[in-house]
Amino acid sequence: MPELSPVTTWEPPAPRDDAFGVLFRAHAQGLVRLAYVLLEDREAAEDAVQDAYVSLYRHWDVLRDQGSSRAYLRAAVINRCRSGQGQLIRARRVRGRLDSVDWLEPSPETRAVEHDDARRLAAAVRSLPTRQREVVVCRYYLELTEAETAALLDIGLGSVKRHAHRGLARLQDRLGRAR
Repeated sequence: MPELSPVTTWEPPAPRDDAFGVLFRAHAQGLVRLAYVLLEDREAAEDAVQDAYVSLYRHWDVLRDQGSSRAYLRAAVINRCRSGQGQLIRARRVRGRLDSVDWLEPSPETRAVEHDDARRLAAAVRSLPTRQREVVVCRYYLELTEAETAALLDIGLGSVKRHAHRGLARLQDRLGRAR
């Protein structure tokens, strides 16, 4: 009788891999859009999001509350946009390398941004000073509360209110004049 080869048993993916895949599919596109609003460069936005996901994956086992992984990712993306990403964008512009990598399917939100009014709004938001832009994006794009915005950006609640008020006033002024 011929000898049977050993049966390999299928092992399900580790819980981290399952949860990580779900997290990626649910939030990657939104995080790329967030980073794009802050950076004005698709490739740099994708790099910032990729770096945030890699960091989360590496630190998954030591993450105190895995339910807060979405907040971790948002904070990581914003921090990466603040840090060396600006230098990366300027270097790419100097070299003329602004071609993007389309690894994400365009969402309805992305298509809407291509509409003329949305482009004007995005340009107006990008023209805000950094802190105002961050607060406006967190409050009105991510729909975070003032307290969540303050915690995410590591600033006081009063600063969130002040920057949101000033940012909205500037946007209203700019968009009102453009009509």
